[in-house]
Amino acid sequence: MNSEPGASAWRSLVLVTAADGLSRFGSAMTAVAIPWFVLVTTDSVALTSYAVFAGAMGAVLALFFGGAVVDRLTYARASVLSDLPAGLVVALIPLLYLTVGLPFRLLLILVFTGALLDTPAQVARYSAMPDLARQAGMRFERANAMFDAVFTIAGLIGPALAGVLISVFQATYVLWIDAATFWLSSTLMFVVSRRMSVPERGERMSDSYLAQLRATLRFVYHDNVLFPLLIFFAAMNLAIGPMEALFVPVIARDVYHSAYALGLLSTALALGALGGNALFGGIVHRLPRRAIFGIGYLAVPISFAVLALEPWFIVALATLGLVGLGLSLANLLEYTIYFERIPKEMRARGLGVAGTISWGSVPIGRLFAGVVLAAFGLVGTLGGFALLFVPVPLFMLIGPVFRHLQQPAVDAPGV
Repeated sequence: MNSEPGASAWRSLVLVTAADGLSRFGSAMTAVAIPWFVLVTTDSVALTSYAVFAGAMGAVLALFFGGAVVDRLTYARASVLSDLPAGLVVALIPLLYLTVGLPFRLLLILVFTGALLDTPAQVARYSAMPDLARQAGMRFERANAMFDAVFTIAGLIGPALAGVLISVFQATYVLWIDAATFWLSSTLMFVVSRRMSVPERGERMSDSYLAQLRATLRFVYHDNVLFPLLIFFAAMNLAIGPMEALFVPVIARDVYHSAYALGLLSTALALGALGGNALFGGIVHRLPRRAIFGIGYLAVPISFAVLALEPWFIVALATLGLVGLGLSLANLLEYTIYFERIPKEMRARGLGVAGTISWGSVPIGRLFAGVVLAAFGLVGTLGGFALLFVPVPLFMLIGPVFRHLQQPAVDAPGV
């Protein structure tokens, strides 16, 4: 990345953070609108699981194949070239539905394509953040917390607004807003496109696309901290993947009978995450890292057990808020470790490969959850998931393979 005065880097960092927040705001609304739309128009949990599976599958493929593309472009250019067509694809969903009609198979294709196009932009913006923070004279931890706070606020407002708009209008109208946020985000990234560049071009940049992917896979596989951690995340994401995308919409419809409830439940997750963001800087150096991961992820199966009881709505809100808090702390620590250990020259594709491994289980989890929901109902599924996933975070707390988490790489190559 080209050197620039601290003030200019600070402006670029603010613009990139705002662009990411706008895009995430729209995506948070869509994450609520798509499952609800399929659920109420088809009355089928199975078809809803297919829709959220399609979105997750698009994101996973984009993480794996898109990271190397981002590293070969400027971060800003990659974000613009990703967001513009993603906005068009999202806009096609309400356009077709309100005019000529939208067959379910075409909806799946559009959901998949939208996630496929959107994800590289997210990787690009996140990859740009450490360099801009350093040039602005800001500690990485502070910049990471600021970046994540904007994302969390977007996740706080987006679902609540989506719930209101779905109740007053239709779920498809929410997608117009998402399309607009993509285009606004790409406009902001275009403004900073001349200030942001690829990592220093060296011998690795002359390698072929496939050679870069192979080198990144080898690096991740042989890192004694990253690879076991990614396998742990993949195991937990089998449960986390269907939580907001499938379980929360079904709970809102079948237990609380309201789209308002859907928005509020999703907002509770984001509000908890905002609390985690506020706490992260103060506790990350004081607690063992495996404790943050273990306790944070233990909130997930415990929440399933509570929600299986079909509690009062306020209890459900509080439960999801605690889940958001735990997952926020874990996610912030997760990306701190990524930036510590992934070399700068392979940052975007390193994040992409890491995301592919950890997120690769999300489509499977969503599809599996849909099948189990259709067979055993909401209460049986939540109870079964609670029992199945309690051992995973417990293993993080006691497993010897994670004893090196508290020893970050010397000189932090990725920051």
